[in-house]
Amino acid sequence: MDEQKWITCILAGDTQSFSCLVAKYEKMAYTIAFRIMENREEAEEVVQDAFVKMYRALPEFQFGSKFSTWFYRIVYRTALSALRGQHIFAGYEEAGATDLTVAEMNAASSVLEREDRKEVISRVLKELPADEGLLLTLYYLEECSVEEIRQITDLTASNIKVKLFRARKHFYEIVQKTMKIEISDLL
Repeated sequence: MDEQKWITCILAGDTQSFSCLVAKYEKMAYTIAFRIMENREEAEEVVQDAFVKMYRALPEFQFGSKFSTWFYRIVYRTALSALRGQHIFAGYEEAGATDLTVAEMNAASSVLEREDRKEVISRVLKELPADEGLLLTLYYLEECSVEEIRQITDLTASNIKVKLFRARKHFYEIVQKTMKIEISDLL
């Protein structure tokens, strides 16, 4: 069943359809909340609050955007509200991006091929600052477009691109450092 049918059923009082919607989106909602809150219990509370807010706002959803984008925006804003005024994106200035060299990209690729990629990615995402981990998660794992991330976070498209660049570079640096430590431990 697609989301529009689920929503129609939910609005008609079908709780089973709501359970299906929860099951489909709870994992990414938790990931977003955890990246912001950096605490498991607080992230779980944020997700519960976000689902309640989504349920209450469902009659106003117009399908003008993807449902996931609309819902992840609710999760994002609920998490930010839970931080009580702390802004994880404060202090960033606009900056120009310089691309990684082909050699750096090849080196990063070969490093990732030596280990289980999911394990490495998960470990490195945990080491990144919350905002960088969130942006990389939305862009690469959830495959959100820059426009969808803009709608979720209220950041400008150019700011998202710069932050994604910085996050990728930071991700690469952590991978490289991790691999050097693991190689030296093996020797």
